[in-house]
Amino acid sequence: MSIEISVFSEGLTCQTAGLLNQVGYEISATVDSPLLLDDCCKFVQFIGSYVAAGKAIRSGETVKYGYWLTKAELDDRNRLVFWEYNPEATDFVFGVSTSVSYWRDQHQTCQKVGAAFAPPWLDQMVVISDGVYEGDEVEGVRYPSPDHMSGWWLTTDRFNGDTSTLKTVHAHHVSARRPDLAKFLALPFGYRFFSPQSDVWFDQKVANAES
Repeated sequence: MSIEISVFSEGLTCQTAGLLNQVGYEISATVDSPLLLDDCCKFVQFIGSYVAAGKAIRSGETVKYGYWLTKAELDDRNRLVFWEYNPEATDFVFGVSTSVSYWRDQHQTCQKVGAAFAPPWLDQMVVISDGVYEGDEVEGVRYPSPDHMSGWWLTTDRFNGDTSTLKTVHAHHVSARRPDLAKFLALPFGYRFFSPQSDVWFDQKVANAES
């Protein structure tokens, strides 16, 4: 039997109604800007529908939302309140502003070019050249890759072709140091981008490359 739920907002918080009597809690999430409120409510609807379908979430459990990681904590009002990794992925902080921002921006980028939404895990590895962390213009390409790699190679004009100068870093380090690049990271294998103009295109040769 399916559970009927609704989502309402109060201030910068969105919450379900209809779960408490069935599963013992409601879902609640908060953002830090009114501009993110609609995206917050979509997050709550997504989590609420997951729970309503019979997939319980326990207090303290982490839940992946696209690219980012959130965590549920039961409060004294029988609400499963969501926290998220901070941008550096070092600690959980209250709210879901980073999670819903990445979800929105990455979906918009994929939808513009008709691409599937394929976010990496935040701890998968990205290959970068000098200049990426320094804020230079970036060319990105995503190759089919083993599971520990995101597939992304990000280079700037500082790269001279010598692969020994490249570094391998976690994806979350890239999105923390270069939040302007985070919107591209959910593009699937085979896609390229050029950051200044937000140019995105598909390269069949890259898609056919062996991992």
